[in-house]
Formats: sequence, C-alpha cells, structure tokens
Amino acid sequence: MKQYVVPARQAQNAMDTLTEGKRCFVAPSLCGAMSLAPFLVIAAASLAHADSTSETLSEISRCSGIADAAARLRCYDMAAPRAKEALLPNPQDFGKPAPPSSPAEVAQVTAVVREFSRTAHGRAVFVLDNGQTWRQLDADNVAVQEPDPGKALNVTISRGLFGSYNLAIEGRNGVIKVHRLQ
Repeated sequence: MKQYVVPARQAQNAMDTLTEGKRCFVAPSLCGAMSLAPFLVIAAASLAHADSTSETLSEISRCSGIADAAARLRCYDMAAPRAKEALLPNPQDFGKPAPPSSPAEVAQVTAVVREFSRTAHGRAVFVLDNGQTWRQLDADNVAVQEPDPGKALNVTISRGLFGSYNLAIEGRNGVIKVHRLQ
C-alpha cells in the first residue's frame, strides 16, 4: 500500500476551488462536510494503519501456534509482506506522542545484590541474584558506598526519563543512574 502525503496548501486550494468563496457547486448540505474532508481522511488513514498493525501481529501470533513446520513456514511467508508494510512509519503519526506503554511491560525490578565491584574508573557494578548485571553510568557522579560485609543489599531498578534506568538501594536516599550489561 503506497501512502501519499498531500501538502496542506494543495489540499486547501482544492477545497477553495470546490467551494469558491461561500458558494458551493455541490449540494449545499455537503459544503460543510467537504470542509472537514481532509481531517477525516487523515484520521481514517491513522486508524487503518493501527488496525493493519494489530491484524498483522495477530496473524503472526496465529502462525506461531501451527505445529506442522511446513504449514507454519507458509503462514509466516504469507504474513511477512504485511508485517513489513505495517512496520513502515506513518507520516500522519509525525509529532504525535508515543502510545502508552503496554500493560505487560515490567515497571521495575527488585533484587538482592549478589556481587558488588568497581570498574577501573571507580563506577559501581551490581550483579543481581536474578542474573542481571548493571553498571553505574560514567556521567553519574554519585558516590556508591560498598555494602557492609555479610549484609544483603536490596535494590530496585526502575525506568527513568528518556530511556534511562535508576537503581535505588534500600535504606539509602537518592538513585544511581545505571545501564544493563547482562
């Protein structure tokens, strides 16, 4: 499916030609509706794009449930062109805020630090009991104190602004900016 973007001025010229002043050359009851036509076309295109994306994801999900390998491959092959099309950016979405995050997304992780170390530049590295490894960002100048020997260090990692992550140590104030290594 090809998408065409009509410049706003060109769309306005077309509307002016049809309505020429205040006179309308089509049924008078349609003149008001014609002035809304460009907005309705844009709204319909955005909804169609969202529907095609969800339909494509449903189709791919359905393919994953097929037991026969050859039939599953045929299903994926049929869904692939629509998946490529659904992933193309939609010009009507330019400048819109991102859709809210899905409810299945994890908001934070709470774990116990299994191993604590420092990099050559003095940044903290946290190995958690869930297998994840997090490192303090070079731009973060928070002085991280080593845990007391034999005492468990409970931490909570949550999302920060602009895709960053914050690590909060239980019983201590402030957060440490981190990124995940493993």
